[in-house]
Amino acid sequence: MIRAFYSAGSGLKSSQTAMDNTANNLANVNTNGYKKQNTGFSELLYSSVDGGRNGFRIGNGVRATAGAGNFTNGTMEYTGGELDFALESDGLFAVRTKDGGVGYTRDGSFKISVEGNGNYLVTANGDYVLDKNGEKIELDESDLRDKIGVYAFPNPQGLASQGGNLFEATEVSGVASSTEGKIRSGYLELSNVELSGEMTDLITIQRSFQVNAQMVKTADEVENIVNNLR
Repeated sequence: MIRAFYSAGSGLKSSQTAMDNTANNLANVNTNGYKKQNTGFSELLYSSVDGGRNGFRIGNGVRATAGAGNFTNGTMEYTGGELDFALESDGLFAVRTKDGGVGYTRDGSFKISVEGNGNYLVTANGDYVLDKNGEKIELDESDLRDKIGVYAFPNPQGLASQGGNLFEATEVSGVASSTEGKIRSGYLELSNVELSGEMTDLITIQRSFQVNAQMVKTADEVENIVNNLR
């Protein structure tokens, strides 16, 4: 019955990871440019019983991995804001974060940072929006759509979420490259999270959690019976 503990325990942990991920999606259903994060599951290594070619294998449960982004476009909403931008194409905006790194986002709700040497385009968090050359954008009379950089990745699903509605490049995503994106001014892209789908997923995950919890309880009861045998 020890194997039952291992399998059910991994199931409980995986269900909790999936539940946390779904809860995060629900919390960001109204976040501009937010991309739904999917939960993936993979089997753990099997254990061989009796060995040899005539033996058989027993599974040890599953492992959940959260964070694979779903980069389908969200609905566009007209705002009329001069500093609101939405991408009609694939790709992401690039920003220079406060720690000097580069993050990527689909949230085009920008602001103006008034500084001694000029006015710059920034995000709501104060991160500099970058142009096609990876430099911060100084405001002038030119059309900002011609300045704002759009960056694409060979595998955007491999981007890692770093919080704050930002992604960072990984070995899986590949290196960012500047691309000709289609930017619409006066619009914002809404979250691509579908509330009904997330609620359905949440119910399914809760049922899975309950089943695994019951398996742990049953295995514990069987172990007690075995240990008390005379």
